[in-house]
Amino acid sequence: MKTTQNILLFLVLFGVNNLIAQQNQLPYQFELDKANNAFLFKKYNTAASIYKKIYPKIKDVELKQKVLFSIAESYRLSDNYSQAIKWFEDVLNSKYPDPIVLYSYGNLLKYFEKYDDANRTFSDYLFEVPEDEKGKVAQKSCALAQQWKANPLKFNVNNVKDWNTEFGDYAPFYSNGKMFWTSSRKESTGSLIFEWTGQKMCDIFEANYDNAYGKPTNVLGKVNTNYNDGVACLDSTQNTMYFTQCNGVDGKGINCKIYVSYKQNNLWSEPSLLPFNSDSFSCGQPSLSGDGRKLYFASDMPGGFGEKDIYVSNFDEVKATWQTPKNLGAVVNTFDDDMFPYISETNELYYSTKGKTGLGGLDIFKTQDSANTYKIPQNLQYPINSGGDDFGITFLPKNIQKPDAPIAFFTSNRMDGLGDDDIYSITVKPFVFLVKGKVLERETNSPISKSLVTVTNNNGKNIFTVNTTDKGEFSGEIPLNTLQTLLANKSGYFASTPVEISSMGMQKDSVVELTIYLDAIPAPEVDFTLQGILYDLDKYDLRPESKVVLDSLAIILKNNPTITVEIGSHTDSRAPADYNLELSKKRAQSCLTYLISKGIAKDRMVAVGYGETKLLNDCSDGIDCSEAEHQVNRRTTFRVLKTDYKR
Repeated sequence: MKTTQNILLFLVLFGVNNLIAQQNQLPYQFELDKANNAFLFKKYNTAASIYKKIYPKIKDVELKQKVLFSIAESYRLSDNYSQAIKWFEDVLNSKYPDPIVLYSYGNLLKYFEKYDDANRTFSDYLFEVPEDEKGKVAQKSCALAQQWKANPLKFNVNNVKDWNTEFGDYAPFYSNGKMFWTSSRKESTGSLIFEWTGQKMCDIFEANYDNAYGKPTNVLGKVNTNYNDGVACLDSTQNTMYFTQCNGVDGKGINCKIYVSYKQNNLWSEPSLLPFNSDSFSCGQPSLSGDGRKLYFASDMPGGFGEKDIYVSNFDEVKATWQTPKNLGAVVNTFDDDMFPYISETNELYYSTKGKTGLGGLDIFKTQDSANTYKIPQNLQYPINSGGDDFGITFLPKNIQKPDAPIAFFTSNRMDGLGDDDIYSITVKPFVFLVKGKVLERETNSPISKSLVTVTNNNGKNIFTVNTTDKGEFSGEIPLNTLQTLLANKSGYFASTPVEISSMGMQKDSVVELTIYLDAIPAPEVDFTLQGILYDLDKYDLRPESKVVLDSLAIILKNNPTITVEIGSHTDSRAPADYNLELSKKRAQSCLTYLISKGIAKDRMVAVGYGETKLLNDCSDGIDCSEAEHQVNRRTTFRVLKTDYKR
């Protein structure tokens, strides 16, 4: 490969070998040569083990530093990040002179989502190498990652524990009720260990999926070998499979190639090599367009923009062969790894890259071809992307997607996994509608603690019930596309006026903030005047406007079902006292009769006529008063008698 990383590793190992040449027959020279060769051939797990055995024996300071760095890099490249970060801290403490150690260490800090620490580390790196593009991208990513984590997109991401193991499980692909993926689990074919990872060689597995996770099994036929087979896709007929095979059919190859196999009698046939493969570079991770005419894949073939790039090959129907691949260009590809393409049913290109601003290692991006020009790729952000490597996404067809069920699956080695790489599901998270507020005493404006706030729907079903805090605060989540009613209660207070809340037609997260006031229930000797209950002269029939006032009282009584009240009627003094007393009784009774018609139990009310016995001013018999002054005395009152009524 023509990569910066491999050049760096060559220089490190070249320096190690130079130091060896300067010393006569080091006792560990054979082991060191063996470790260096393992490293060069990407047998990182093996290299780490050998380097660790040699490291304590080394006396030369410079050589000891280089071997220490090789140990840390071996763990990082084999994705053993917990070990890698420990060894990189030792490398830094050793005063290792090459600033590349800062770049690698910063990326490990990003994996563990320690973005502040990573940002400082990348700043130190850029101080040493100010023009390095990858350092600039990495530092910019730290601030952006924190913003995305603080404002996650509307998705739930869950580990598919039914399919994952302690080993590598990655690159899922959905096709016609089945999920295919690559795994190094113990059921993989053969017994060989892949020295890059220390796990078994990978196979392609499949499982039924219909909103339930079927049992994984190896695909049947001649696709899986004793070596690394995986990252597959199928055509629309589900009878043609394109997949990646690494290490060659004899295990001696170092590159990856793309093969095709056909299903015959439920078995996959002997694979055939696609024409654009080569022994001098790798091709892999195929993804087929919906019409089967374009094959996208990743490759490090000459002429690319960086490490691995995304390419596309068109199928020549006349010659019945795949044409020379074309690079997707600099808008899609970067100076670093661009891999794991996936073409959706709407022809969007999803892929993973390390060369654009993101949350960690590989981040998933999406773009679309528009008139042979790709749009600027968009990061899928958090929680789909994480500090780890996120890649290999596949979507379920829209016609089988269901609410509250996965819409897609992808791969991640984020911190909460079961093993190495794991498969995760993506579910659309519904919008959140929150109601929050305070309950206050109306007269004093002071908070009311332990007030019971209840939200019910139109059918009377309880949505949530919560007690207010010491500060009178409350909050709760409301279901979408519904109508609710909120009510606050507290012993010793009238219940609040019901508040209607609607979450119909929401298109974004929303919050409704309320301030609810409660009135203290007065002592029995205190009465309230019901303003607006009027009668025609010498009449006791209720006028329409009076019924509106009594409707409000009926609501109060319904919202406070434990109270009993007295309905009192009062007159002025401009008629004989006996007459006024009788008239007031009839008026009070008319109020009680109306409230009974509104569903208020008769035994919760007492009708009392007071006549002119409780005048509010001096307008008694023989006193000359205005009409307005007499009107003050013509009133209807109510007072609370008890608060412990039970039906």
